[in-house]
Amino acid sequence: MLRLLRTVLWVVALVSLLATGAGHLYRWYQAQQSDSWALELDGRPAPSFTLTDHRRQTVSLEDFTGRITVVTFVFTSCPETCPLTLHKLATAHRELPPDLRQQVQLVAITVDPEHDTVDRMAQYVEANGLDNILFLTGARQALEPVWSGFAITVEQVPAASGQVTLLHTPVTYVLDQEGRLAFLVRDEALDPDRFAGLLERLAAS
Repeated sequence: MLRLLRTVLWVVALVSLLATGAGHLYRWYQAQQSDSWALELDGRPAPSFTLTDHRRQTVSLEDFTGRITVVTFVFTSCPETCPLTLHKLATAHRELPPDLRQQVQLVAITVDPEHDTVDRMAQYVEANGLDNILFLTGARQALEPVWSGFAITVEQVPAASGQVTLLHTPVTYVLDQEGRLAFLVRDEALDPDRFAGLLERLAAS
């Protein structure tokens, strides 16, 4: 059931991004036919944001100008998908040549601001060895426009334990050095080796 809901959320994000024209739909069709795993986007400016990182620093998208920025969406109490996605991104980053690592910023934006405080995110980073990822949080009023701008849907769903968990659009974005949307990847399709190669090609372009 959760897998079906994740697929629906992925489709919603895709439709939102492709709504600007048939040309994007045609490119997506070509990508599907060639078994492509990363959708090339149209280079429009990424939604701006100003949030707080796990080190209590104020961070804006503009701070990353000149670097490739990888943006994903997570929550620290996520039991499966988020930890796997974060591990794959961190691994891909560590596979890059040392000089290129300095040119790539990994960013994880929370979808659970009520629970993902700065202290909790800092503990999560330390406990999971994710020091090469910048975790961002903020007030819900600041985060909701960011989710919407990146076509991220966040839903509360019943968990097997009887409690409520979160389900969100499972995607990762790659922004070029000018802060433009370059690629969209489904989290389940992330492969560290392929992703590292994508970052190297983008850096060289």
